[in-house]
Amino acid sequence: MKTVSKILVSICCAIALQAKATTGVGLQQATATFSQTFSGDYSVGRAINGTIADGLGWAIHPQEGLNQTAAFETTADIGFAGGSLLTFTLNQSHTTPGGHILGHFRLSVTTDDRSTFCDGLPTGGDVTANWTVLVPISLSSSAGETLHVLPDNSILVSGTLPSTDIFTITAPTSLTGITGIRLEALTDPTLPFNGPGRQPDNGNFVLSEFSVGIDVIPEPSSLALLTSGILLLAGGRRISVQMGK
Repeated sequence: MKTVSKILVSICCAIALQAKATTGVGLQQATATFSQTFSGDYSVGRAINGTIADGLGWAIHPQEGLNQTAAFETTADIGFAGGSLLTFTLNQSHTTPGGHILGHFRLSVTTDDRSTFCDGLPTGGDVTANWTVLVPISLSSSAGETLHVLPDNSILVSGTLPSTDIFTITAPTSLTGITGIRLEALTDPTLPFNGPGRQPDNGNFVLSEFSVGIDVIPEPSSLALLTSGILLLAGGRRISVQMGK
């Protein structure tokens, strides 16, 4: 039955991806374990200020080679009772020089009270909460980088390094009352200077803009009404799906 449930969830998520009308999620109280001040204001709040024209964003020089965390409050509680599909857009448009791309990262959400996390500090901020790691189901790179989901549900980036890139990540969640989003920038031995970025000179990155959208996932019961037949072979390994006209 677990296999059947997973298949139904996958089908529902696929339909949501095809027919989504994403609602933007407001973010506030940007908080981080460390933000760069060298050569400009690269504090974490720059990642949600609504512009890439300033050439800034969240960066971490000279604290490369260490895991760093950014967290954001949602401006309102989010999450649909029947399940939600979250879409994360990571715009990395810094060009002086280029190649400031995240190399290893992970996304999580929390339903904790907003008064208990995200104090708004760009360095040494409170990013501690009861975080639920999301499981990505769709990953894309506008510049053709390879995004691979690891067993811990973090995402490792490889391939030819572009000057700029935009990552789009989707992940389902059954949680309601979501109050916060966490982005972990993680080290990895495959990255320059252990990362967490791919910049060849120091392993830095610049997250120019970070945005989140949300869609409702159709419930399996609703899905049945929209299809002419779904044959699930619980004892086998095949699934046959026929969509109605």
